[in-house]
Amino acid sequence: MPAVDHHPGDYDHQSNVTDEEVRFIRSQDCCVCFVDIVDSTRITSTINSPEKVRKYYGIFLNTMAAIARNFGAKIIKNVGDCLIFYFPYSSSEKSIGDVMECCITMIEAHDPINDKLREEDLPLLSYRISADYGNVEVARSNSSLSDDLFGQTMNTCAKINSLAPPNGLVIGNGLYDLVQSAPLFSSLRTYYHFEAIGRSEEYPVFSLRRNDLSSKRPNEKSNRNRTRSILLVDDEEDVLYTFKTGLVSQGFNVEAFADSLEALAHFATVDPSQYDLAILDIRMPGLNGLQLYYRLKAINRNIKILFVSALDAVPELLSILPDVKKTEHIIKKPSTIENFINVVNAALV
Repeated sequence: MPAVDHHPGDYDHQSNVTDEEVRFIRSQDCCVCFVDIVDSTRITSTINSPEKVRKYYGIFLNTMAAIARNFGAKIIKNVGDCLIFYFPYSSSEKSIGDVMECCITMIEAHDPINDKLREEDLPLLSYRISADYGNVEVARSNSSLSDDLFGQTMNTCAKINSLAPPNGLVIGNGLYDLVQSAPLFSSLRTYYHFEAIGRSEEYPVFSLRRNDLSSKRPNEKSNRNRTRSILLVDDEEDVLYTFKTGLVSQGFNVEAFADSLEALAHFATVDPSQYDLAILDIRMPGLNGLQLYYRLKAINRNIKILFVSALDAVPELLSILPDVKKTEHIIKKPSTIENFINVVNAALV
């Protein structure tokens, strides 16, 4: 589990209670989230290989953890098939948006996760996500430098998880009230829809989804004889220009974006079959390449995707994404135009 920042006074308090296994070191307000597989006990009982059981859980948990980390969350632990994580600072408008986008991205990862399970000849899965905001007690054990969380917010978030539909998301009243009180909530309503769905022990619970911009797409028929079209997204303007120039010189139609959010908004309003390939930088502000991948797949499951990165991201992407089956699906920066074009042509075969 990840290491966490120490807070003033932690060590003074710990030095007085070194004989205690668990030390409660502070209280704080934060957002907590639970992601739990539906009916995993029955499903895994049908898998007759321990190695396959490990792979089944690993694909799910590693994908969820990667998404959570990309939105700034800290992984607390997994309990069986349930991943628990939290956002240490989640009271600003941006942080509220990160929490909701993280959970919605996890929902949108459902099809890619099951595609990966199909590749491994494993049973398909569904999962539920719950999130809530409130006070937690932060604890640390002698055998770990990572935080654990206790208290009513944790208990409530666990209880309301069962109210989410399979592959759905619910939030508790604590998070809902926080969103309602945000000064920019009127603009957030443009992107998110909340609906009261019931109560857990007299505690209000709400469903949450993003307002689907893709439903506004014009109903257009694709021309299968057209020139191949590529969506190119990279926040480095010089790289974007170089790659676009190289692709256009080879006869491709290219729409290039330095802003990943603008690229997503564009993709959500065109015919979903317009693009044959998306080429995404991994490290970008706004939505990074991994986050944008799940958004594009939610709109057009069949679009082919290549990643571009100066990072050594190959192992993680190979382990969690069904489209990334070999290192050639990740173009390492810096890359020559010749190599770049060769990889693109191979991906479009």
